[in-house]
Amino acid sequence: MLTNTQHRGYFLYHSIGMYPGKEQDMTDAAAEFSEIWSAANDKQWGYVLQKRQDFIDYWRRIINAPKGSTTTCENVTDGMHKLIRSLPEGSLCGKRVLVSGDCFPSLHFLLAGLAPKMGFTLDTVPLTEGKSWVEAEDFIARWGRDVGLTVLTWVTSTASARVDLTPLVAHGREMGSIIGVDITQAAGLIPFDVMNPKVDFVISTSLKWICGTPGAGILYVDKALALNLTPEGRGWFAQNNPFSWDFNKFEYAPDIRRFDSGTPGSVAAITSLPALRWHSEQKHEEMAAWNRQLVDKIIARADILDLPLHSPRDAEKRGGSVMLRFPDKAEAAAIVGALGVEGLSVDFRGQLLRLSPGNMTGAETIDTVFDMTAEVLNRRRRRFAGHGLAGHGLQKITSAGQQAAPMSSTDLLGSLGPMLLSGEIRVVDCTAVLGPETPILHLPIDFAKNTPKVEIHSISNYDADGPFFAWNWLKLGEHSGTHFDAPHHWISGKDFEDGYTDTLDVQRLMAPVNVIDCSKDCAKDPDFLLTAEHVKVWEVEYGNINPGEWVVMRSDWDARSHNEKLFLNEDPNPHEDGSHSPGPTTECMDYLLSKGIVGWGSQCIGTDAGMAGKFSPPYPAHNYLHRDNCFGLASLTNLDQLPPKGAILIAAPLKIENGTGSPIRALALVAQQQEQD
Repeated sequence: MLTNTQHRGYFLYHSIGMYPGKEQDMTDAAAEFSEIWSAANDKQWGYVLQKRQDFIDYWRRIINAPKGSTTTCENVTDGMHKLIRSLPEGSLCGKRVLVSGDCFPSLHFLLAGLAPKMGFTLDTVPLTEGKSWVEAEDFIARWGRDVGLTVLTWVTSTASARVDLTPLVAHGREMGSIIGVDITQAAGLIPFDVMNPKVDFVISTSLKWICGTPGAGILYVDKALALNLTPEGRGWFAQNNPFSWDFNKFEYAPDIRRFDSGTPGSVAAITSLPALRWHSEQKHEEMAAWNRQLVDKIIARADILDLPLHSPRDAEKRGGSVMLRFPDKAEAAAIVGALGVEGLSVDFRGQLLRLSPGNMTGAETIDTVFDMTAEVLNRRRRRFAGHGLAGHGLQKITSAGQQAAPMSSTDLLGSLGPMLLSGEIRVVDCTAVLGPETPILHLPIDFAKNTPKVEIHSISNYDADGPFFAWNWLKLGEHSGTHFDAPHHWISGKDFEDGYTDTLDVQRLMAPVNVIDCSKDCAKDPDFLLTAEHVKVWEVEYGNINPGEWVVMRSDWDARSHNEKLFLNEDPNPHEDGSHSPGPTTECMDYLLSKGIVGWGSQCIGTDAGMAGKFSPPYPAHNYLHRDNCFGLASLTNLDQLPPKGAILIAAPLKIENGTGSPIRALALVAQQQEQD
């Protein structure tokens, strides 16, 4: 097969396909479009419409569709929505729409929302207990004459299970149902023919094995069915003659063009066209054979490691991907992280490792993948072997140094007090001094009002205002100094009833803390960004980040806190340019939250990087943390005194009524033995 060194370790064809020269092809296609579209002449429309038609024609050949039966759509969900809303009014009322429990979720979301509007019942065929995919016989058993429409998933995204369409379609014809097929997960790799068996409609995208771009979906509709459909989105391109502009004489085109509505989008089709052109020049049986050879090798290596297969073993019942099940998602994540560092691109969903080798994947990289997988598994299992409750500090140690029975919670608390008093457990103060010189975040003028500087005013100081006592009153914002961000601090967390400082679950405020040391990187680059890959590599070395735990980024930024200018590190015009301080990427926050963490902390002025306003989405720590009802900590100190794992962090905000945050005294409990180690 066509391979090169750059992409030999690429196993993500279930997401984005690759082929030799793709980058240059897409660059050239986009440049050509830009040049033609921006020219001061009248050549644009002829160019873009012809390119779109070329895109459609390539797709027709891929699925053996007749002329006038295929058009563009944005994606599978969009194509399905156009199709089902074009059905004659009431045609599905009182009937069932049948889908499998392993269909792509977006289709299920769409149909569930349309069911009450169109009067049908959405019936989802469940997976049999112990099975990873819906069997054809289970689907057929559920498929009666009251099923008005069904959407078959040719190859599932969850298990790469491929159904034999022939018996399913034959049964559907007997039931009198409209039959559609989602071919996204195998289109371009495994041959598909809309005429054998003949189906009513087909939807797909140009991603994955087709190697195209987002937004380049296709919709095929059988010509006989199309003539009975009236798409909701009527526009000038839905007519046989788009230039017939008589308001009173609209008439749908006699073919698939009736789905075109207004001026069709063409850019995604244009940028996907090189991939389709390349695809048309390949020997597809060789592409499929290469994929099968690689998948067979993956399965063989997985068997050696006793990794359970989550996909069909029989190649005739499988798409181009293979899924392997791990005991927990933390193991899968650690493996993906370790492989990523070595330039091997795989991914995971929960406990499943997903591998999809394609035309550029090198066979030798499979051995590398599994050698590294074995190494990571062995290293992790050695690290945690025999830990049990001891891993949580709940194991008694006898005077002879032997392990005794697990400690009860009563025993543990009874031991904690003496350990604190003796200094076996040290309390580390992770809090900055709160006062008039405390650095305060500066926000863009058009973004929000700024928090005022901290003010401390004396009420009395053993004087006439109070001869026997001294006390002060304060003026400060909730988010001043070392502080706590509650979910209601950000719009993404505004709907949580327990998202205020006075309503949150205090059980979550005291938890193990993972300290990721980025201090050397931050010293070199104040804009250093912690990525998901960094975290995964850290986990390989130190262990999983577990649900309910804190994660904090050590940057040693607290060394700057004596000087607001140094601490904020702003450009001369921060409202235009921004500030420079380290923080997490969007993908990093997404990954950490997938682990079920309780919150994220930083030694900088806020939980996000200084330039995070320019990320997509902006301010991912705030957006994602509070979206998931999690907490943020900012302006932490002394993280250099904490081990990577093993400390307990206590971060308790004041119980402010409807509080969105609060200054805190952040304290960490650290075992002296850990410090010595």
